[in-house]
Amino acid sequence: MGKYTTIVISCLIFLASLFFFKAIIPALGLTLFFIFWVLLIEIAWQYRQSTSLLILTKLLIAAIFALSVYNLIYLPLEFLITEIWLITPKIPSMVSPVLLIILIGGLSQINWNDKLKVKFWRLFLLVFIIISGLVYLGYRQNKLAREYLPKIYNITPSWGIQAQLIEIRGVNFFPIWKKGKILFNGQEMIIKSWNEELIIAEQPVPAGFGKTTLFIVRSDGIISNKLPFEVRDPSTLK
Repeated sequence: MGKYTTIVISCLIFLASLFFFKAIIPALGLTLFFIFWVLLIEIAWQYRQSTSLLILTKLLIAAIFALSVYNLIYLPLEFLITEIWLITPKIPSMVSPVLLIILIGGLSQINWNDKLKVKFWRLFLLVFIIISGLVYLGYRQNKLAREYLPKIYNITPSWGIQAQLIEIRGVNFFPIWKKGKILFNGQEMIIKSWNEELIIAEQPVPAGFGKTTLFIVRSDGIISNKLPFEVRDPSTLK
């Protein structure tokens, strides 16, 4: 890639990133990453006859491409599982390194030196890495925005009658001296125990029966996600 072409594309990447993230540091980081990738390709092409450098370049390109695949596939999936679907608070820490090792091992089998001789592949890899960088920055931005929100993962049991104790498990509820409220069907439950990850509450005399939702209003006014909850009539229980 020519010097002027690299400069023009770098400026466009910086401006687009600045518009998208509205922050200089992420935009600058993405631009520098692009320049680094261009320099790497040029060095690999210049010394393409060196066996040791070819092996090193092959592994480095495989690692960078593996990281890009990781950013594009794993991180969005992890965000959905932990922040949107609320299946689990955290994916086991061993998953990430194992996945990266598998990706690097598989991608290192590709002859990148031959691929980089073709202009299409050079452009494809550059675009792929740029997109993965944007996805990563978007992931971090959204992850940080949602990381400390109150989240309910399960309610046990998912139904209740008057004076029944309900366990609410999740994260970011705040400690006991900052306890908030538990609401259902327009009513407030009686709090028996409260900590960051577990609340035990007692259902009061209900205003009505039927299916509703239960959620937490934290002491700072932030509302958690809502989970289904059923208020049952004791007379219908056997």
